[in-house]
Amino acid sequence: MNIYKWIDSCDASVIMAVACGKNFTLVATENGDMYSFGSNSSCQLGVDLHGNLNSNAHLMSRGSCFTGEEVVMVAASTLQSAAVTKEGSLFTWGSGQGLGRSARLGVPGRLGKEHFGNSHVVMVDCGLHNIIVLTASGRVWTCGHTDRQEPLQIDTNVFQPIDQERFNCRKIIMVASGVRHKMAIDQDGMLWTWGENIYGEMCCNMEDEQGLHGTRYPIAISPAKFGGNKVVHVDGGTVYTMVVTEDGTLWGCGYGHTGALGIPFPDEIRVPQRIGGSEMFGGHGVRMTSCGTCHTLILGTDNRMWACGHGYSGVLGLDDFTESSDLPVLVPNTPGFTNGAVMTVSVSESHSTAVMLDGSMYIWGRGLTTAPMLVRPTGQADGWALWTPHQLNPNLFHGACIGRWHTWLNTHPDHAVAFAMGIHSRLGADTPMANTPPELVHRLLGESMHFKPEYSAGLLALLGLHHRRV
Repeated sequence: MNIYKWIDSCDASVIMAVACGKNFTLVATENGDMYSFGSNSSCQLGVDLHGNLNSNAHLMSRGSCFTGEEVVMVAASTLQSAAVTKEGSLFTWGSGQGLGRSARLGVPGRLGKEHFGNSHVVMVDCGLHNIIVLTASGRVWTCGHTDRQEPLQIDTNVFQPIDQERFNCRKIIMVASGVRHKMAIDQDGMLWTWGENIYGEMCCNMEDEQGLHGTRYPIAISPAKFGGNKVVHVDGGTVYTMVVTEDGTLWGCGYGHTGALGIPFPDEIRVPQRIGGSEMFGGHGVRMTSCGTCHTLILGTDNRMWACGHGYSGVLGLDDFTESSDLPVLVPNTPGFTNGAVMTVSVSESHSTAVMLDGSMYIWGRGLTTAPMLVRPTGQADGWALWTPHQLNPNLFHGACIGRWHTWLNTHPDHAVAFAMGIHSRLGADTPMANTPPELVHRLLGESMHFKPEYSAGLLALLGLHHRRV
């Protein structure tokens, strides 16, 4: 699933600058272009190729592929891809239901605000044959098919809104998707979940009127399930969910037999279980996670990265021998990688990625499809794996940094954490952003999108400014 889980009116591409799909990767750069590489068996790269594999990164410029609009967020799943632009448009492509147009789009197709109640799109995430969208008005829209059909989802190729009354008329500030379950966070820090709940991935023991696990309508997960704390970040794996609360604590629920929950040996957890906070992850705890099929990457407020789950040819990034870990393990430093300056992470079934604060990108995992322009290890065949993070050659992206606002980040190192992937973490009195001038925050937020935000509560909460009025 993807990583960079919000974009209201701020620096979206810093959060979801990279999206890992199944055997393919999408990358958004500082200049608003996008690159794609890997498998293209279902048009998920958004390019017309002779063959199913793009072993080099393909430039999808904003001028030729996105009607001149700057890409600020990317999302990907097994067969589908999506992007949000600075102008608030949604672009989708790939195969299967949920694209908002047809069952197969070989190149990006645009959906403007007229498709979303005349409100700009600020966030997108992809499940299996389904896509979820958040607009600037705080409304949630879905398209596609899950085993639990979305409310009023009659045409699976048309985006439909979820009635705000289903969220107690609260504005939503973040959305996320598992394979067949969805999550949303409202302006008060309440977590909402719906969809399949076979293993407790909805953070509850919900059964419908037929006794089947799951629901088609969002249900509120009480803060009491998270020690009374507000939820600030959520991500979904195949059949599990990871939640971060405002105190920096990480919680997990769902299927945990692979170790992806960071909890030893559970088959399923139907009530959120505490994994750890600052005592385990240092700093002020956790600020975000990225969930895959059988493994999870965890990013702390101190910009260090942790991994847990089944390693499958190096996706944990630990070393040449560690194929699994039931507990979160700090990804070690190597001669080519220093753990401690990570901005954001994204994982899929077969590979993992990290974007650093300087805009460089690292990748590890299985197969050539995940690592273009890297020298194949000596003696390795086509199935070779990278067991530790390796930097992609900057020339792959014509020298452009991954994400946006890198110039500002480099000149304001004390503020980097707050505008990196963990922007949603707490900003207490002792944090670098505590004394940031409100004018600076508003300027950064307003200039990052071409439209005026229709609301700011969700963005401010994700920035960690929910304890302070600006």
